[in-house]
Amino acid sequence: MAKIDKAVFELLTQLENAGFHAYVVGGAVRDLLLDRNVNDYDVATNATPDDVKRIFTRIIPFGLEHGTVIVRKNKLSIEVTTFRKKDEDGNFVFADTIEEDLAFRDFTINALAMDKEGNIVDLFGGKEDLEKKVIRAVLDPYDRFMEDPLRMLRAVRFSSQLGFTIEETTLNAISELKTEINRVAIERLKDEMTKLIKGDHFPSAKHYVIETQLLNELPLFDEHEAYATILNKAEKPFVSFAQLIALFVHYEPGISVTKWIKSWSGSNKEKAEALQLLKAVNAYGKDGLTNFLVYQLDESLDRPFIRLIETIYKTSLSEKEINEIRKRLPIRSRSELALNGHALLEWFPERKPGRWMQELIEQAEYEVVMGRLENEEQLIKEWILCHPRATN
Repeated sequence: MAKIDKAVFELLTQLENAGFHAYVVGGAVRDLLLDRNVNDYDVATNATPDDVKRIFTRIIPFGLEHGTVIVRKNKLSIEVTTFRKKDEDGNFVFADTIEEDLAFRDFTINALAMDKEGNIVDLFGGKEDLEKKVIRAVLDPYDRFMEDPLRMLRAVRFSSQLGFTIEETTLNAISELKTEINRVAIERLKDEMTKLIKGDHFPSAKHYVIETQLLNELPLFDEHEAYATILNKAEKPFVSFAQLIALFVHYEPGISVTKWIKSWSGSNKEKAEALQLLKAVNAYGKDGLTNFLVYQLDESLDRPFIRLIETIYKTSLSEKEINEIRKRLPIRSRSELALNGHALLEWFPERKPGRWMQELIEQAEYEVVMGRLENEEQLIKEWILCHPRATN
């Protein structure tokens, strides 16, 4: 059964003992009521960041510009944020009450607060929407989305994670305000998009981002309408953003992995993973699941590779099947190969070092992994001598 960590309630008590009001808010309360694991904790209070820094000793002054201080307590990182509201000019300023603060949160299911006694503050029907499995903007969806256009993508993300439907007025606002998403920093878009595609209910939620044409406003998607069709091919959640990139590049090779990484501010790790997945998918299309494919595929990429094969080739694979092949491999890396450059120069003293050495090592590696050549130096030497073209 889901529960709030006692360290969070201790933090609320400390703030109240110091003369302030404090509540657990947002996702933690939502997930508690849904009996989902609660991992992230946000606390809202009328204490200012300076007050929080004075009360707690173990803090990380991250997000001060938004009125947030991260408090470390019993190995937890708890975001403590001062109540906020809008002033007459439309700017966000510190507020005095939880009621003012909740009025500017994104969705009713997130506009929930809990005090240290476990009492719930629900001003906008959040509990009812949880029961109905509905995502509804707080008060006016047009106002909420103009305050932060990322909330439009967040609505679809919550649908993907929770399996909820998006309420009609909220959905209409997304359709009408979709171009506003261009105001959002790419780093925030990528974080939200990654959570969206990994949601358990992504296959049913993806139609929201397609039908509202919000997808068409995102980087690269705005240039290639075919991407919506490709995305529709995915019948299961994605494992990673690298898998998403590999899928699109497989179908639209004119847009490279490098361009995807640059356009979406991806990491070098994601680029390497996408390239490896793409290589594995192409190898599978040519020869099926071979020893050499598994040998070159990092074990951490088994699941996204399987999802890609299911999507592209409509073929079922299992991690067990791949692991069985991996267990039987004669070698697990090139360092285990009984051949190196020094040996080649000894065998062919008349030749100068060059690309031919790398090619021979790659050929021998392939033959050994495929089980057509034993991994013994003398046998590899004999094989090379029987293939003189490789040394030309």
